[in-house]
Amino acid sequence: MRNNGTRIRVMARNLLSKHGMERMIPIHLGNLCRSLGIKICHSEATHIDGTLFIRGDRKIILVSTALPYERRRFTIAHELGHYVLGHQAAFSLDSPEAWTPWEEQAANAFAAELLMPKTALQSIRHQHDTRQLAQIFGVSPLAMQIRLEEFGG
Repeated sequence: MRNNGTRIRVMARNLLSKHGMERMIPIHLGNLCRSLGIKICHSEATHIDGTLFIRGDRKIILVSTALPYERRRFTIAHELGHYVLGHQAAFSLDSPEAWTPWEEQAANAFAAELLMPKTALQSIRHQHDTRQLAQIFGVSPLAMQIRLEEFGG
């Protein structure tokens, strides 16, 4: 994911900018999805965290209510990443294919940049601990820890 990692981060930043959310922390995923014509639906299912369904012009992100709030946010951003990055596997309800490991990594990188933009995070990361940063950005402490490790601490 050498140069692709940079491309993915740029795509996430461009999406935020295009929708006037580049300075919004935490970002409002509902508004962002709505502006892209994607409906967010909640399910009590426990066998999946979330998934993206596309059939014709209908786009739905299904997310499990069994997940904690912050994890649901990351899951929605992850599924949005599959959509924005043009991953084809689950684009049709008729498709039997699954996401590849690379597509999963790419969707995770997209979600991390979308929810915890590098510029915004680096500007305040030394003023707060990991838990505080997680609360500010609306993500789990684990997601924040992983993101901070990408910056070397």
